[in-house]
Amino acid sequence: MSKQIVHHQSQSLWNYTLSPGWTMKEVEILNLALMKFGIGKWRKIINSECLPGKSIGQIYMQTQRLLGQQSLGEFMGLSVDLKKVYLHNMQKKNVFRKNNSIINTGDNLTQEERKKRIAENKKNFGISPADIALIKLPRYHVNSQTSFLSHDEIMEGNFTTVEKINNLCALKKDILRKLKKIENGELEEAFDDEVEQKRRYKKVMTDSDSSSA
Repeated sequence: MSKQIVHHQSQSLWNYTLSPGWTMKEVEILNLALMKFGIGKWRKIINSECLPGKSIGQIYMQTQRLLGQQSLGEFMGLSVDLKKVYLHNMQKKNVFRKNNSIINTGDNLTQEERKKRIAENKKNFGISPADIALIKLPRYHVNSQTSFLSHDEIMEGNFTTVEKINNLCALKKDILRKLKKIENGELEEAFDDEVEQKRRYKKVMTDSDSSSA
């Protein structure tokens, strides 16, 4: 694997900004997960257990900051060198930015334009299958339940109408499932166990950050 992929990003990766609730170590793991699974493969990242406790919304927003742009459509499904994309975006002039991320102020891409952009980005920023195969992710074996976007994350996120509807339906099902467990007296015990698992995970991450400082 090339050195630029496996090296530890000691300078805040590449001057990206941290989303609330993220540590440097967690963002380094997210960077590797995005290269391994591809941008937009949020469920695969969640299921890999490399970032327990993170919701899809949190991962989505931190990915925007790693790439340096709010719109992710032209990178969906791609395994790319995120640092290279970020540096490319930082060189762009006459654009609006928020948290170092370019804000899309024009019309949304058509399906044909999006396909063209994806092909171009794969050519310019893509990493090889051989490099992807060598990426190793930590696995913390936290028995946390599947993470869902909150209502605010869905409505305020940069999602299409269809994506918002799908996420709202998924959230509704999760709420109904939890209400049923409350009625049956099952949720409190499971919640206590999840809290303990997350506490242990945070301690591992804190110890890891301290040892690498």
